[in-house]
Amino acid sequence: MKQLDLLRERLSDRDIAILRDVELFRLLTTRQLRRLHFTTGHQTIDAATRACTRVLKRLRDHDLIVPLRRRIGGVRQGSAGLTWQLDTMGERLLRYLSQQGHRRRYREPSKQFIDHTLAVAGLGVDLREAEERGRIELVELAVEGTAYRSFVGAHGAKETLKPDLHAITATEDFESHWLIEADRGSEHSPHLLRKLNAYYRYLKTGRYQAEHGLFPSVLWVVPDDARRSELATLIGSEPLPQDLFQICTFDGFIDFVIAKTLGVESLPLPGVLDSTMTGPPQQAINTNCPA
Repeated sequence: MKQLDLLRERLSDRDIAILRDVELFRLLTTRQLRRLHFTTGHQTIDAATRACTRVLKRLRDHDLIVPLRRRIGGVRQGSAGLTWQLDTMGERLLRYLSQQGHRRRYREPSKQFIDHTLAVAGLGVDLREAEERGRIELVELAVEGTAYRSFVGAHGAKETLKPDLHAITATEDFESHWLIEADRGSEHSPHLLRKLNAYYRYLKTGRYQAEHGLFPSVLWVVPDDARRSELATLIGSEPLPQDLFQICTFDGFIDFVIAKTLGVESLPLPGVLDSTMTGPPQQAINTNCPA
């Protein structure tokens, strides 16, 4: 592993942090990477973007990251419009540093995958940026696969809940827990209903509540008010706890999370489940809980 040791010596801590973030989110744009790692020491955003571009080019020259062929905003955006994923050497280096043996294959993903993955990454970047600016504390952030929750559903069937993000935000005194869905308006009602009811089944197991004393807010992030209304109507048409789900737009996401984290409530609310529900006693559906 001498080659990897020598490569690691040539990389800064920021270089490694960039690689780990590209691994975490799977895809990140130049702009997202600039927001995550080039926030200080530059007089203007353009200067920060140029510095970011230089670093990404150097990492690319080492075969650590590779841009997708598709650009965000078209060719006029230049290098600022590139979307990055790990390259073979980057994946090898991170596996070596973390002592993990699993190897992933990297290939050019579909447009649908790119759009969804970047939407999820954008929410994660918003949360990280809010912490960097001191607006909230981000206690935990898990993305897609690491955010998944396995549980035993009806009749002993094994199920996996697949939120896009799991996050815990906090103030000095309280935590707010989130399971977040990045909805781009492309899924039809039958798929949405299956996912809504999956969250309800997971809630009824009591597993999360047993560990944390509350159940997360399930936050649906949607593109516009029309989709918000459509989803709210769908939720209202089902026998689901209405307090379980919250909805906001992508544009309003971080302000919504910050407002809820800062909190109008200072104590957990009562459980919303009625006495006919089977399963263990339920705790509060996410409001602020003591940190």
